[in-house]
Amino acid sequence: MSAASLGLSAGGVAFHVPKGMTIDQPLKLDFTGPGHVRALLVLEEGASLTLQEGVGAADFRNVGFEIVIGPDAALEHVRISPATGDAVLVEEANVRIAAGGRYRAHFAGFGSKLSRMELEIALEGAGAEAHLSGIAVLDGKRHSDVTTHVIHRHGDTNSTQLFKHVAGGDARAVYQGKVTVAKGANGSDSSQTAKALLLGEAAEADLKPELEIFADDVKCAHGAAVGDLDAESLFYMRARGIPEAEARGLLLQAFLEDAVAEIAVTDQRELVRTELLTALKGIA
Repeated sequence: MSAASLGLSAGGVAFHVPKGMTIDQPLKLDFTGPGHVRALLVLEEGASLTLQEGVGAADFRNVGFEIVIGPDAALEHVRISPATGDAVLVEEANVRIAAGGRYRAHFAGFGSKLSRMELEIALEGAGAEAHLSGIAVLDGKRHSDVTTHVIHRHGDTNSTQLFKHVAGGDARAVYQGKVTVAKGANGSDSSQTAKALLLGEAAEADLKPELEIFADDVKCAHGAAVGDLDAESLFYMRARGIPEAEARGLLLQAFLEDAVAEIAVTDQRELVRTELLTALKGIA
């Protein structure tokens, strides 16, 4: 799909942050309209930026996004994909991170007919970091897929992933996370956690963390869990006079909160939390 976006796009956007420059205000990038599109973002050495990415409604959209993070540069990336009915929305991002570079990204998805965010992230120098988190709140027949591949190409690099999903109705949530530690990338540190709550018999969650290690002296961990709301916690809250719908909503919010808390920028965190609360009112 990335090759298709490159070959079939009628245009695209490119952003460049010069060496040592800090952009205080978030860069707001909204992909709207149908078809194929390309985007490029380059942060030179020591630069920093917050990127707020929106996903507008369209019958079909395929985005190819290239991100280059220079030495000691830092990017905060928040992507919000709202509920969009029968849309097919696909995005592939290729992220390269140089020595000392930091990439923090959060992906909030509320589903469409087919929604897929795929990332390939390469940690290419000592001290490079990638910290990914995300939530999905789905109902009806909505679908949300986040697929990641983090490659530790150099030693002394660090990556974390934390994804939480809530699915009701006939919805389907997917997380596929792969971490590859290349030969010679000793000292790499990586963790993956994916959890989901299913609120109906027809709801589905597919969680697949994976490790591929070709180096020695590494710390790598991964885990996945799927379940339902804790019945004892729900009973406890109802016994204290909290209506069932409100109690379920509070428990779901608490389940998702640690992934939302990974967003470092306060304004972006509150924006995601607002969208989350709105979605939970329709599913709890």
